[in-house]
Amino acid sequence: MSEPLITPLRTAGRAPRVLTVDLEDWFHVCGDGYYSDPRRWDSFVPRVEETFLGLLEMLRRGGHRATVFVLGWIARRHPDLVARAAADGHEIGVHGDLHRRADEMTAAEFRDDLRRSRDSVEAASGLRSVSHRAAEWSIRSPGAGALVLAALAQEGFGCDASMMPVPPLGESGNPAGPCRIGRDGWSLVELPPLSGRALGVRLPLGGAWPFRLLPESRLAAAEDRARSTGIPAIFTIHPWELDGAGHPPMDGLPAILRTVHFAGLRRFPERFRRWLSREPTVSLSDAAARLVPARSA
Repeated sequence: MSEPLITPLRTAGRAPRVLTVDLEDWFHVCGDGYYSDPRRWDSFVPRVEETFLGLLEMLRRGGHRATVFVLGWIARRHPDLVARAAADGHEIGVHGDLHRRADEMTAAEFRDDLRRSRDSVEAASGLRSVSHRAAEWSIRSPGAGALVLAALAQEGFGCDASMMPVPPLGESGNPAGPCRIGRDGWSLVELPPLSGRALGVRLPLGGAWPFRLLPESRLAAAEDRARSTGIPAIFTIHPWELDGAGHPPMDGLPAILRTVHFAGLRRFPERFRRWLSREPTVSLSDAAARLVPARSA
C-alpha cells in the first residue's frame, strides 16, 4: 500500500492565531488505569461546567473565536455546555467518545467511536462537525494513521488536528505546519499545534506544560516565526487548566503523568488572560479556509 501524499499548505500572508479547546473534565487522562477507566467517571465530582463557562466568558469579552473539540461522553452529560459554545459562535469539533487513543483502537473500533461521538456532539450543538482531534494527539504519523485518517475523510471530516512532530507523541518527520494528506480518493487537511525547539528538544509549544511554563517571550517569538511564514499558530487549552485551587489532587497519579498534568497550573489562569489580551483568535476552520499549496503561497 502506498504512502499518503502530503502537500504542504500555507496562508498567502501572515497566518492567524488559532485557539482550540479540548472539552473534557479533569479526570479525562490517558495512560492511567484508574482515572482513564470510563466506568469510574460518574463517581468523580465534575468540574467542567464551572471551568468551561468561565473560559467562554473570557473568550466572549475578548472577541475570540475557537474550535471546541468535545468528547461524546461530555456532550451526553453536559449538552447545555456544547449548545452554549455553539451559541457563542465557536466551531464545534469532535474529540472522540471515551478519550481513547486512536492508535490503541482498530480501524473499526475507531470508526464506531467516531460515529458515537459525532452523533452525540452534533445532537448537543445542533451543528455539523467537520473538525476532529484524537485524544493525546494519537494519530502518530500519516503512514501509521492512514486508516484512521481515511475513516475521518470518509465520515465527512475536512480538518484534523491530531498529529505533531514531537516524539513520543508523534514522529519527528511529521509536518510541522499544515498540510493536505490524501490517498486512494480521500483527503483532509491536517493542522498540527505550534511546536519548536526549547530546552534542547522539540516541544509542543502551543499546549500542555510548555504553554504553561516556558517564558512568554520565547512562546511569542515562536508564534511570530510561524505566522510570518504562513503557518497558523495553533494553541490548545483544557478547561481544567483554569481551575486553580479547585482542581482535585488526583491521588495515585504516576509521577510523570502528575508532572505533565499539574506543572504550572497555579499561575496559568493569569498567564492565559495575558495571552488572550494580545490578539484575537480564530477557529481551526477559519484558518484552514485561508490555506493554499505552499508552492503558490
